[in-house]
Amino acid sequence: MDTSERKWLERGLRDAVLAGDEAAWKCFYDACFDRLYAHVYYRVNSDASRAEEVVQDCWLVAVRRIRRFDPERGPFEQWMRGIADNVLRNKWRRWWRRRTAAMLADVPQDATAVGERLAVAEQVSLVLAGLPSRYEAVLRAKYEEQKPVTEIATCWNETPKAVESLLSRARRAFRKAYTKLDQGD
Repeated sequence: MDTSERKWLERGLRDAVLAGDEAAWKCFYDACFDRLYAHVYYRVNSDASRAEEVVQDCWLVAVRRIRRFDPERGPFEQWMRGIADNVLRNKWRRWWRRRTAAMLADVPQDATAVGERLAVAEQVSLVLAGLPSRYEAVLRAKYEEQKPVTEIATCWNETPKAVESLLSRARRAFRKAYTKLDQGD
């Protein structure tokens, strides 16, 4: 299907959805669900329960914001991926905070030290969420999930050298962003 046909079809489906046509939603859903799920599944490092949670939230956001979808700006699937990336950023922050709070709860410390550790964890979470998706995913796989490079490479169908190179670039980007955040720029 060429671009003008896609725009015409998606404009018609969007208008039908806005008029309350459930079949139009089903067409959108059927057309992009599998690729959207695969996109999210990859970004959550093959965690099916997290992927399902994120994809469900994506569809809820899409229902609320369907009026903003403009086929002239890009395909529906691309719009949904943008929603997914934003939902993922928010979810990663929440998951990171929960995990960090759980880890800190296991270690008896004074209130000041706990507060300082939570502040650092929040900064790390914000920096990670602002990185390109591949950088964020490889850093989370390596440091949060503590996967070895060979396992990441196998899961991602990459060579270990490619993953090491990606990790190196991701670390550099993380350091730069963290330093900038820490300095208040």
